[in-house]
Amino acid sequence: MDELLDGIVPAGNILSISSHVVHGSVGNDALQFPLNLRNWNIDCIYTTNLSAHPGHGQFTGVKVEPKLIKDLISGLRDLKLDNNYQVIIIGYIASSDNLQTIWNDVLLNKSIENSCIIIDPIMGDNGKIYVSNEIVELYIELLTKNEVIIDLLTPNQFEMELLSGITINSWESMLKALDVFCAKYTKVKNVVITSVIIDNIMYCVGTSNGKVFYYKVEQVEAIFSGSGDLFLGILTDEFIKTNKNLQISLCKTINTVAKVLKLSYKIMKNDKFTSKLINDKPYIPDLKLIESKNCLLENSEVYDPVYLK
Repeated sequence: MDELLDGIVPAGNILSISSHVVHGSVGNDALQFPLNLRNWNIDCIYTTNLSAHPGHGQFTGVKVEPKLIKDLISGLRDLKLDNNYQVIIIGYIASSDNLQTIWNDVLLNKSIENSCIIIDPIMGDNGKIYVSNEIVELYIELLTKNEVIIDLLTPNQFEMELLSGITINSWESMLKALDVFCAKYTKVKNVVITSVIIDNIMYCVGTSNGKVFYYKVEQVEAIFSGSGDLFLGILTDEFIKTNKNLQISLCKTINTVAKVLKLSYKIMKNDKFTSKLINDKPYIPDLKLIESKNCLLENSEVYDPVYLK
């Protein structure tokens, strides 16, 4: 037996389609390192190519044109790599043309029928849409067609309101929104609503196999960029490794991400970083992912959620 190969665990393969920044940790740049640490090879298709994310106040770069995305997907298919991915992640998409291209050329391609499809339908937050209205309308249109099995969808509270048409301000309205959503989008198998505020307390809400449950989320008194993308990456890893057990994977993800956010905040304070304030909270534009290596590798504790139904 070759000593170099002894104990090697074969890595999994992920295709991640999301944004890219030269500086910072958002989009693909927030999830690639954590997933590499957790034994995944990641091939990335970029939907943007920017110097930095908008939270830095200024940036240069471009949205990637649909033709380039189409060409890259075609190139992967020519190499017969399209059926090699255990997971396909769809994150930030910069235009409705890009969304349509990705839907047609990736999600409707029969070669990926054995891949786990995970989509973060990034459209807005805190009551504000920050993509074009065409993207919102197209997401609703495409999901309503029920052509593609989506193993996991991860909207935030506002995005769930957009997709369901229900304003969420109580547990009753939350359940109503999920009932409407599940009746309308029948090919979405699991849903995580990543940040729900009810009575000034934050929760993560999940629904799987007809059950609805939640975990309370301990909030760090700061605003972060990239935390949602990190959450998506860690949840993807845990979801696959727990054989799509949403309760366990969500619990472990919440705990891991909380550790990274706390450490990033402590480093910022220790470095006496002068941060702007958002809603009276310090803004941290870049997660400290490299410094959080041990947090990302720790096996997070698991505890039972609260079940709503």
